[in-house]
Amino acid sequence: MPRRLALLLCLACLAPAPPADAAPAPVHTPAQAQADAADPPGPDPAVVAALRDADRAVQERLAARLAVIPGLEKARVEVSGGVATLRGLAADDARRQLAATIAGQTQDVVLVENRLELDTDVRTRSAPVFAAAAERLRNLVAALPLLLVAAAIVLAAWWLGRWLSLRPGLQRRMRRNPFLVDLARQAIRIGALLAGLVLALDLLDAGALVGALLGTAGVVGIAVGFAFRDVAENYIAGILLSLRQPFAPHDHVVIDGHEGKVAALTSRATILVTLDGNHLRLPNALVFKGVMLNYSRNPRRQFAFEAGIANDASVSRAQRVAREALARIDGILDDPAPAVLVAALGESTTNLRISAWIDQGDTSFAAARSEAIRLVKRAFQEHGIDMPDPGYRIELRQAAPEPEATGATPPARPAPPAPHAEPEAEASADLRAEHHIDRQIDRDHAATAGNLLDPDAPRE
Repeated sequence: MPRRLALLLCLACLAPAPPADAAPAPVHTPAQAQADAADPPGPDPAVVAALRDADRAVQERLAARLAVIPGLEKARVEVSGGVATLRGLAADDARRQLAATIAGQTQDVVLVENRLELDTDVRTRSAPVFAAAAERLRNLVAALPLLLVAAAIVLAAWWLGRWLSLRPGLQRRMRRNPFLVDLARQAIRIGALLAGLVLALDLLDAGALVGALLGTAGVVGIAVGFAFRDVAENYIAGILLSLRQPFAPHDHVVIDGHEGKVAALTSRATILVTLDGNHLRLPNALVFKGVMLNYSRNPRRQFAFEAGIANDASVSRAQRVAREALARIDGILDDPAPAVLVAALGESTTNLRISAWIDQGDTSFAAARSEAIRLVKRAFQEHGIDMPDPGYRIELRQAAPEPEATGATPPARPAPPAPHAEPEAEASADLRAEHHIDRQIDRDHAATAGNLLDPDAPRE
């Protein structure tokens, strides 16, 4: 221990002494150390100067870019720390957004603050409009030769389509169907005009417009087709009926329960004249899809009616009498011969079905049937063939008294009165065919335009 103390004293004596003018070392207290930590050192002035130079360069570059854009001449730019602030006036909102986009794409700009306002000065706002109109006018004048050539192409295409549609060869091939002739002519004209429009648009370098127009036309066509489906259906049915010709003018038809004579076929409806002289229009779609009965296709037509005789009467005798009565009618055909058949056997009558054939061109169907019924009824009355009512008849008879022993016979019952027959000299009915409906149809046909029926065309 004494040795260590001696060694320490020797080292202390050998250490150099501080200079006389040296300041004493500062003593740092804990409060002073905390204050030194709260005040960090400031930015380097060299770095700050470099950033200001960079902002000034960006500001000058951005201002130069905006100054050359029309409508942004009154715009001002301020750049500080990479943040670009746009001030001043812009011609419209599009220019305002364009300035912000250009500023955002400028190098070393990290944020854009757009404070541009719209310029409401009349001269400033109207100047671009007048300039654009003048530019369009100059372009129009420059393209005027091309426009004239395009217009000439369209006119030439229209003239060519009209010339082709009026060629007599088209009418000769479709002379039996004027509706198809008109349809083909319209198709040729429209096709030629569309071809001319396509060529004109290609000449004007507007080929993309053709596709847009065709697409729009397709969409509009679909919409119109759904909206006017019934009209289109009747139109197409009219075309098919004009091609097939299932009936001719003056034909007596029954279509879907509607009876009459055919007057005309138009692009939308079939016109009938009913047997009482009224006009009836049926949609072509109904005619095309409906059930049709044509009485005029076969000139011969059969009429029939029933007559009831008493059950105790001779059926064969009644049949012979009926055939003889029909044979006396001039309008009845011999081939096929009239027929009298037993139709039904009832409780009080035997029903006979009497039928005969006529030629509709010479004999009226209704008049012949009426005359046949009249003559058969008279013949049955003349030959004593009873035609009782189809019902029950109750007779109450009193028993006859017993004959007396004297041998006298009871009085005889009175005979029934003889049937009253019509005089033979009575004039026969007029059985000629009626043509007053046909004459009315002829008068209407003269005033009806667009009749698609051809009497000479082959029918289905």
